[in-house]
Amino acid sequence: MMKNKAIMICAMSAMLLTGCTKSNILASGGPAEPVFETQKGIELDWTQINTDIDEEFVDNEQYPMALSVNYSLDKEKKTIDMTLMVKHGTTPEQAVEFADAAVKFLNDEVATQDFSYERSSDKSFGGFFKEYDLNLIVMPDYTMKEKQYWLVDMQIPKGSDQTIVPKEGAQIMETTAADEEEDTDAEETEEGNETNETDETTQSAPSK
Repeated sequence: MMKNKAIMICAMSAMLLTGCTKSNILASGGPAEPVFETQKGIELDWTQINTDIDEEFVDNEQYPMALSVNYSLDKEKKTIDMTLMVKHGTTPEQAVEFADAAVKFLNDEVATQDFSYERSSDKSFGGFFKEYDLNLIVMPDYTMKEKQYWLVDMQIPKGSDQTIVPKEGAQIMETTAADEEEDTDAEETEEGNETNETDETTQSAPSK
């Protein structure tokens, strides 16, 4: 019954706002006002969560080592497997920083959709990881079968908020000429985009 009610509410909102959006927008056109009541039977939009995670960590200057965040969820066993791919040359410390941020970000994305989940903090991964065991791996790209290069490999029981630490004996995978060339190409592309933006601004400026 509650599920049908939620669907009806969304449908009514769609008629008013031409679409159910992630935030609740007033029909009057006023600012977004989040609804903080706990609701039952909420179906999490994992496609949206996946999109938000990619936008947060891929091509982010704060996490230059990050390549992708991959995960699979088992609702029956209450486990989630997270595998984070990083660039060659990533240090164990960088891997831990990335992993800690990614785990907490995923929890907070869940909490954004379902307020019954506690958000993360400096001392906690958040409410979602109080219900789900976490299998966490951070590895350089193309090292699935080369565990000596894995930087993090942990099983974190639900509710433990166990500190993420580097894998014991983890080896830093040296960067190759191809890696360095790829980074150089990326920097040149970024510089080229900045130059184009400057040129467009100059051209569009009114002449005196």
